[in-house]
Amino acid sequence: MRWKEVPSEVRDLAVEVQVWRLRELLRWREYLEALVRSARELFGEGVEVYVFGSAAEGKLTVDSDIDVALVIGEVPRSGLERARLIDRLWEMMESRGVPWWYPFEIHLLTREELALLRGAKLLRVL
Repeated sequence: MRWKEVPSEVRDLAVEVQVWRLRELLRWREYLEALVRSARELFGEGVEVYVFGSAAEGKLTVDSDIDVALVIGEVPRSGLERARLIDRLWEMMESRGVPWWYPFEIHLLTREELALLRGAKLLRVL
């Protein structure tokens, strides 16, 4: 089915959803405070927080996510352990008002891994 063949009320709803999503994406700075507080609580005062990708470049689109790098002292080698830490972080963020569906893409990195992103625009938050 082509877009023009989709009933107008469905097209209108699709556009409304996209507008809503973009408005929510533009609130990333508001939600970032909860992420930073949660990261400090979970990983300690030494954690560094960077935003990179389209948010850092000011090029968000409706399909974007918000890429966040957390530089921590010791990153687990196991993907499962990394996932558990990120899950715990999300629980803490949700308790501070970040919706569970918010498109933060959280990356746990070592300093060496962060160095690989140096070509990208990095916005240091903490």
